[in-house]
Amino acid sequence: MLGRLRQQGGAMVLTVPNAIVTQMGWQVGNSVNIEMQGDSVILSAPKRQPKGSKSLKQLLAGIDSQEIAALNAEMADWNDEPQGKEIW
Repeated sequence: MLGRLRQQGGAMVLTVPNAIVTQMGWQVGNSVNIEMQGDSVILSAPKRQPKGSKSLKQLLAGIDSQEIAALNAEMADWNDEPQGKEIW
């Protein structure tokens, strides 16, 4: 497929065929990564991390080991064997 380069203000704009836009799930206003590899240009969707969400590494870094130990001590009774005729 062919795209078309055109001038818009001080920028060069690349028109991407609708079939590619649809297949990639792109919409007007989306950002795309642009990379050069030799004499080729690669367009790709950026790796998305939604606002307000953290990576697993960030979540694990925020764990307080003393708080986890206190929680485990609090919940220890739940792991004991039944004392009477209760059924879990």
